[in-house]
Amino acid sequence: MRVLGHMPEPEREHLIRPLLDHLANGDHQADGQWQEWRIARITGGQNNLLYRASGPLGDLVIKFTMRDWRDRAGREYNALSALHQAGLSIAPQPILLDRHRYAQPVVVQTWLEGEVSAVFPTTEAEWQSLLQHFATIHAVTPETTGVKLRRAVLNADSVASCKRIVRRELARIPRKSRPASLCALVRRFEKCRFPDCSDAPVGLCRADNNILNVIRRPGLWASVDWEYSGWGSPAFEMANLITHPAYVDVPSSQWDRAIDTYCKMVKDSTIAVRIRTYWKMLLVWWVARFARYLYEVPRGLDKRLVTRPPDWQADMQAKYEHYLDWAETLYGEKQQQTEFHISLFCKEE
Repeated sequence: MRVLGHMPEPEREHLIRPLLDHLANGDHQADGQWQEWRIARITGGQNNLLYRASGPLGDLVIKFTMRDWRDRAGREYNALSALHQAGLSIAPQPILLDRHRYAQPVVVQTWLEGEVSAVFPTTEAEWQSLLQHFATIHAVTPETTGVKLRRAVLNADSVASCKRIVRRELARIPRKSRPASLCALVRRFEKCRFPDCSDAPVGLCRADNNILNVIRRPGLWASVDWEYSGWGSPAFEMANLITHPAYVDVPSSQWDRAIDTYCKMVKDSTIAVRIRTYWKMLLVWWVARFARYLYEVPRGLDKRLVTRPPDWQADMQAKYEHYLDWAETLYGEKQQQTEFHISLFCKEE
């Protein structure tokens, strides 16, 4: 595979193009042998068609992405290129990008061996590995790479920009269709004053912190699925990690330790306040996001390349209620009693 990665781009494309043509024109559900390639469909995501192809050029991942404003394939290819240029073997190696030839843009990359688990870290060693992975990613900055990257899809560099993110999510639900519980939470959110989070360092951010994207292996852990990545605030990314549904059962005490550990890794003691501020703000974003899905999906307004499972609505409703309860604990009448010490971060105007 190292040979393929160092080939001139035209030669690389010439060798891979027949495989891409086959996958683009064939049955998306089909697995099996095609010429010298063994092809397996990888399921789990809803925004792309993903294949593993093993053959004469090694193990490849072919990812056909949704075509939208995010430039998913381009973001992924460029982020992988920046990491590769930095000499970091914590992500797949980029092989090919084609935004135009097929119905969906496609990015080709190497396959990474390792363990994938839906279970969040349970030991201090595992937490250390996960946090080190993010600290390594965030160390890639505009000053350390020549690869041109856009801003991460989901990120904020100030309280004002984070508020805009929450308001944008809320605006996708017509006023008359917004749950009363969501409206009450947003009113409390809008009354809060938060610490200033501006003038923070910029780094490479994944912007998709699902634990299923993490490849666990000896040494440095790696990760896949970089289609939302770009420049952003590492503090916001860590808050997004804390509030991600994949980590919903992690106790607050563990996050307290994780924040302290991450601060030492990046040698920035001030980042803890920014992480905790975005943590609180992002909880409101998640509540609005789940409410938005519950509104849009039944009306056919949330387009995906893969059909949602039959129980999606019950699952989404449960997440909405859980995050609403979590947020209300921080913004409601009992906020002074929480482990989060919310009095340090919010005073009502």
